[in-house]
Amino acid sequence: MNKVIKTFFLNQNEWFLYGQWLKEQDSETLQNYFGNNTKDHAIDLLMNRITQFPNKHYLLIATQNNQWVGVTHIATHQQTVEFGLIVDPNFRKQGIASMMIDEALTWSRNRHYQYLFMHCIGWNTPIKKMCIKHKLQTKNMMGESEVNMKLSPPDFLSYLKEHSSNLRRLVVN
Repeated sequence: MNKVIKTFFLNQNEWFLYGQWLKEQDSETLQNYFGNNTKDHAIDLLMNRITQFPNKHYLLIATQNNQWVGVTHIATHQQTVEFGLIVDPNFRKQGIASMMIDEALTWSRNRHYQYLFMHCIGWNTPIKKMCIKHKLQTKNMMGESEVNMKLSPPDFLSYLKEHSSNLRRLVVN
């Protein structure tokens, strides 16, 4: 049976749902995302930082049948965006992370952000493979990897792509 993955940006008044969702994730998923054994307190600190600077954070949510299956946290600083990506373990290897990165890149370009930063935990092989797939140039930093690159400026096709992403959805088996 095919299932449709939909994406949307979470409204600021619902950001607390992101913290709740993170707390529901297993310890391995959180370790791959944060790089350490994260507890609820650390998630609460992250949520405090996010809510203190609401104009610098965006949460791109992927859902299937109204269930959250992935989140891309986009943090902004001047002309730079930083991505944090997490996909629920039950929904991996279905193209969700790839779809979310693609949408986040297009969104960032269309808002004239010029640089992308993304930290990749050393043992998180899937995120490194996804970076290669999307031509995100990673640099090895003492066992860890990071993406630190210039984004292409927006163009007609990037605007069209963002507009059509509202119509296009990922269909998975």
